[in-house]
Amino acid sequence: MVLLNPDPEIRLLFIGSKVFFEEVRKNVPDSWKVSCVDSLGEFMGSPLEVNVILDASIRDAIDLNLLEFSKVQIVACASTGINHIKLRAGNLDNTKIYSLRDTPETLKRLTSAAEFSFGLLLALAKRLIPATRTVQSGIWNRAEFPGVILKEKKLGLIGFGRIGGAMAMYAKSFGMEVGFYDPYILDKPVEILEYDSIEKLVTNSDFISLHVPYIETGEIPLITKHIFSMFKNGSYFINTSRGELIDEAGLIAGIDSGKICGAALDVLVGEPDISSNLIYKYAQKTGANVVFTPHIAGYSIENVKIATMGILSHLVSQIIKQ
Repeated sequence: MVLLNPDPEIRLLFIGSKVFFEEVRKNVPDSWKVSCVDSLGEFMGSPLEVNVILDASIRDAIDLNLLEFSKVQIVACASTGINHIKLRAGNLDNTKIYSLRDTPETLKRLTSAAEFSFGLLLALAKRLIPATRTVQSGIWNRAEFPGVILKEKKLGLIGFGRIGGAMAMYAKSFGMEVGFYDPYILDKPVEILEYDSIEKLVTNSDFISLHVPYIETGEIPLITKHIFSMFKNGSYFINTSRGELIDEAGLIAGIDSGKICGAALDVLVGEPDISSNLIYKYAQKTGANVVFTPHIAGYSIENVKIATMGILSHLVSQIIKQ
């Protein structure tokens, strides 16, 4: 591994909650110089020079082409996604990026994203958000918000890793039938129906939930307009993965046609600036049954602490190993 050469001194920048500042400092070697900020904006323009970044910022965009990061050779992210890191052109300097995918034991302890995803499913099925808003406005009209019974409904999971597997367990406890599509897993559960294509999954599922990583390739979204057009009539869609994985215009068309009854989206294309986002503008204009949350599926203090300390431990071990 190419690491911190020719400068062996570790100058670590931790970006994350102040709650963890002291814990981070206590869990690195005494020889390391550690700077802690709770947001990237606090660091930008400072005279500090850093060569390692530990990012627990909940996805502040980090552009390694900027002058402030010219010495950075390692970035460790307390997240599974790394598309918020912009590498230098061609990554010719072999900047090393670590994520929670490099620490499977840490990932096993993180349950917040799966719990949240199933919470969104419940919110859609029971019309919790619009019903709450209506009562808060002073209107009591139970007839406007009939819910959907989950028992014997079909949940289709696109991606059957840690989060998809937990979703299946939660769904079965509600008496739902579960199917999945995931051509990449090796240990496939024999007790759960496997689909051999996304198209077959969406045509047979009442709820479709997306749980796959996003890798920026410039290719078309995984869930295209065509796939949205194949959704079962009266179905619901949940996305807590990445906004870029779906064709938002296709989702709008599905909702507009009445084929898709509602969607719950924790992630959007262009976040955090969603002012020009297609599905957001559509829902604001039409009042469509779309639940939005600000990319918080995996966010809880417990989750962030487990993730931060897990990736920090991995980072330290990798640097010491050289």
